[in-house]
Amino acid sequence: MSEWVKSLEDFIRSGVKANHRRMVVLVGSSDDAVAESAVEVVKLFLDITGMGNGIYLYQPEYGDARNRLRVFTDSMGNIRFKPIPFKDTKLLLGQTLDYAVVDLFNDLKPNDIGRVGSVVRGGGIYVLLMPPVDKWLNSITKFQLKLITPPHKPEEIRQYLKSRFWRSLINGEGVSIYDTDESRFIKPPQPINVQEVSQTQLSIPSVKGKAIEVYKLAKTQDQVNVISMLEGMVNEKGKVNAVIIADRGRGKSAAVGLAVSLIGHRLRRRRGVARIVVTAESPDNAETLMEFAKRGFEELGYDVEVSRTGSNIVGLSTRGIYVDYYKPYPLMSLQRPIDLVVVDEAAMMPLPILYGIHNRFTRVIYSTTIHGYEGAGRGFSVRFLKYLRGRRGIRVLEYEMTEPIRYARDDPIERWLFKTFLLDAEPAHIDEDDLKLVNEGKVKYIAPSIEEFFFKDEEALRQFFGIYVQAHYRNEPDDLGMMMDAPHHIVRALTLENGKIVVSMELAEEGGLDDETINNMVLGFKPPGNIIPDRMVKYWKIPEFAKLRGWRIVRIATHPELQDKGLGSTALSMLENEAKVRGLDWVGVGFGVNAQLLRFWVKNGYLPIHISPERNPVSGEYSVLMIKPISDTAREAVYYANREFRIRLLSSLSGPYVGLEPDVALMLLTSSEPVAQSLELNLTSGQLNRLIAYAWGPMTYENTVDALIELFKAYFMRITRAGFRIPEIMEKGIIAKVFQSKTWSAAARELGVKPTVLMLGLRAVSRVLLVYFYGNGFNIPIYMIQPSKRQKQAY
Repeated sequence: MSEWVKSLEDFIRSGVKANHRRMVVLVGSSDDAVAESAVEVVKLFLDITGMGNGIYLYQPEYGDARNRLRVFTDSMGNIRFKPIPFKDTKLLLGQTLDYAVVDLFNDLKPNDIGRVGSVVRGGGIYVLLMPPVDKWLNSITKFQLKLITPPHKPEEIRQYLKSRFWRSLINGEGVSIYDTDESRFIKPPQPINVQEVSQTQLSIPSVKGKAIEVYKLAKTQDQVNVISMLEGMVNEKGKVNAVIIADRGRGKSAAVGLAVSLIGHRLRRRRGVARIVVTAESPDNAETLMEFAKRGFEELGYDVEVSRTGSNIVGLSTRGIYVDYYKPYPLMSLQRPIDLVVVDEAAMMPLPILYGIHNRFTRVIYSTTIHGYEGAGRGFSVRFLKYLRGRRGIRVLEYEMTEPIRYARDDPIERWLFKTFLLDAEPAHIDEDDLKLVNEGKVKYIAPSIEEFFFKDEEALRQFFGIYVQAHYRNEPDDLGMMMDAPHHIVRALTLENGKIVVSMELAEEGGLDDETINNMVLGFKPPGNIIPDRMVKYWKIPEFAKLRGWRIVRIATHPELQDKGLGSTALSMLENEAKVRGLDWVGVGFGVNAQLLRFWVKNGYLPIHISPERNPVSGEYSVLMIKPISDTAREAVYYANREFRIRLLSSLSGPYVGLEPDVALMLLTSSEPVAQSLELNLTSGQLNRLIAYAWGPMTYENTVDALIELFKAYFMRITRAGFRIPEIMEKGIIAKVFQSKTWSAAARELGVKPTVLMLGLRAVSRVLLVYFYGNGFNIPIYMIQPSKRQKQAY
């Protein structure tokens, strides 16, 4: 064993003593030397600890990566480990490893580091393999290759992520770096003065029968407390919601899974049957929960029948107890009775889904990571808990887990991981003086230098990213990597006069494409990035739009304590002014549409030009693209696209958009500015006669649908936000009944009125619109045109 390897012994032993992890970074240009050095480190670790469950992460599509793995494997001899491609790091979540060797020569994908960074147990070790830093900073990783979008070239890729990563290794505690080329330590191992961690005796509640065996599966007191609290939901009357939050690695999913087994057991004994649903973004996210629910049932003496999709558990059934996985959106239309819904990784889900689950089900457990790979920050707990606490007639149970389950508290590798990828970033603290500045409008728009922003002011960077973390964005480490390295991504912010960041914006430059690329787009080629130009060319056949340059707003978020104060709109206005000064043609945005978000963008003058034909299977939302034109050329193209979009939407509401919420559809149809782009009403004489007979006489709705569709199409294509409007409730009624072809009762239920009110209202607005389009040329008394008192009260 080499002398330099022996010098790591105390370094490794100090980690074992403290139940903390250690990291050894091996840097070198020789594949053989780096791989063989990694083997020496691993063998020393195995000799010291006796642990043996390890993995080797690499990119198999690279020949040099396969060569390093071959050398590592040959040198390991009979010592077994598991080679894993980076693409399979999702499968590591929920596992516990003793060591991980990570080959970073060809890739540095933040999500992968985030996943593997929490699965090694206390006393374990990470071994990173890297080329010399100067060589690394002049190479392009697989992750970076995916960040290149036309018209940008590979040489424009920024190297800020690697620089930040390397600096974090140099400064990180519990990290040692060895140069195999020069046979010297760049950062010598520094044993940390630690105290030996003693086994904590858990305090388990007094429970009867085999339930005690379920509690014995808990590893921390936090887990015991969560299981006990959730089990107690069975005894609660009325509506009960529980919220469990924790950083990664706290055993949250395992504890909830064990609690599910006890709840199912208690419900079956009381009522003979228990129906429990687990929902998460994907079965991968719920795998640990389902596995521990299964183990809990087995400890209770049940024979469990397991249903799987691939390797994921999606169903457990045993003697009248049923635990099934559903994706969030399909769950909302589930008809059979459910005793308990468990929402795992709730912070990854859109708020409308969470609100919908809360409103529909009596007993719900919301479990989520607040920092880390799946996390969306304390904004979830702060905002969603505030919502729950404000609801009447509901009992809310809360618990935050803080004790790590795989390693002891204050683990240096966890601190390194969180700091490197800003997983624990928080927005600025807001006090009374800050609120005064906001109320006085004393804000400043900044367009920071990317390099200075990411390297010179760590506090500003943490404030900037912390707003995203708390704004219910599904943040991943990859988001930071893209922001830092993608040549077409830039950042903007709104600050108070004292420098505190209150609005964060990430933008992607799009357009400015050459003729060859545009010609390929016309033929079906989809260039990376350039989402808005692609849709303008693909759907509306405006190839010249792809030559125009614009900014697509990737993310915009306001400090969670300063929302609804106009800061978002102020930031947008300043952003649009900058775009105009820079000679850009448009500013656009894409998002999963719901009424609240759409209202914000419509209010700020953005026009819809595209909606996805299918809902997102997780959020249940359609994706919408909206643009605010800056230049005259863009304005003409956007107005045309918006007109065509509205025609398409009106004709598709009975098809792919039959489930689109009427208030959302209405905003999409009435966000238009230009009155001139209207659709004329061209009824045949037969249609007009039947329509008159329906509006003023005995003709039935069913015999007039074709004419009503034409009448209301012309209306929706003519109106604007400031123009002639019939009552909004009837506009929604028209969408639900006439265009989405819903039954009278279903359409009326969406409006919150009786079917007869909707029936009378449709006749009334038909009269009004006939007079609007044709004038009072029917010799009908004017009093017949006006809504009755009853109709006015109805809408």
